[in-house]
Amino acid sequence: MRILLIFTLISFITGVSFIVTGYSNGTVIINCHYSKGQESSDKYFCMGPAYSLSCKGKIRTGIKNSWYHNGRFSLYDDTVGNYFMVVIRQLTRQDEGTYWCGVDKPVIVDSYTEVDLKVKEETCCEKSVPVTAYLGGGATFICNYSEDVKFNTKYVCKQSKDNKTCDDINSHSAGRFSLTDISTERRYTVTISNLTEDDTGTYWCGLNTSYIALFTKVQLVMTATTHTPKAKPLFIRPGTTVATLLFVSVVVLLILIIVIKDYRQRNNKTTVISSANMVNSDAVSNREGCHGDGFYEVMNSLTRHSDAAAVSSAHRLNTETGINIESVIMVTVSMRT
Repeated sequence: MRILLIFTLISFITGVSFIVTGYSNGTVIINCHYSKGQESSDKYFCMGPAYSLSCKGKIRTGIKNSWYHNGRFSLYDDTVGNYFMVVIRQLTRQDEGTYWCGVDKPVIVDSYTEVDLKVKEETCCEKSVPVTAYLGGGATFICNYSEDVKFNTKYVCKQSKDNKTCDDINSHSAGRFSLTDISTERRYTVTISNLTEDDTGTYWCGLNTSYIALFTKVQLVMTATTHTPKAKPLFIRPGTTVATLLFVSVVVLLILIIVIKDYRQRNNKTTVISSANMVNSDAVSNREGCHGDGFYEVMNSLTRHSDAAAVSSAHRLNTETGINIESVIMVTVSMRT
């Protein structure tokens, strides 16, 4: 019967009633229990204040053990468990109020359970979270929650393809699912391993008490491309950047140039002193011997001594620094040309 008499309201107000707290843009799933023998009766969910003579119907059905949908409302009558579930999606503050779980009785007064629905504007949690994962791999997402519900049971479900209902994730994850609650940080992590294409879809983070409240939507997208990190050269440490390598190369090159210049200066000084001594000696010899080709002999002598000094300097540089100066000079000349 759809009409609620005043004495009937007084009788069931003193009975079972409970408060349901939902979240804006979220979903609530309410379980309405009924007595044995009422399995064949129609079930409905209506809205109306206490002590009212009428109740505005939101959804009503006689269908058993199957979902029935009406706009944002869905109802499933489980005749085995003697209860029916009511789902309200896309909650707003306008949905707040007093509702009634009803069992239709054609002859006598209907049975009712009072539900007081409150809708919160939660600021702690994201409304929607995108997650991308790889086939065969794993996916992990984080669900935040407020301080006042940290002792409540945490819950995750997967939204049906028609976006009407949400199934417990354990029912289809085949042991691949894990949930870890980190209450000190007011968040819990959800991990799904060995992902398949069937795991693609929308998941909901929520709370499971005497009812279920869903507040964060997680959109899981699967890709067939496996992420393979690029191989790193053996001589490069992890984290080494190109800029660091260039800087080290420049520093080494500058040190090499300074060393070469230093040895060249030493070599030039030694060569000049040796050449001066040879010039004086040869000049005296030429003056004494009065040889006409003395100038050419002096130049040949300078050339021989200069080559010998250069080879000697290169040998010393190789011995003291371990740098193959001959190779460096050849490379430098080739670069200049």
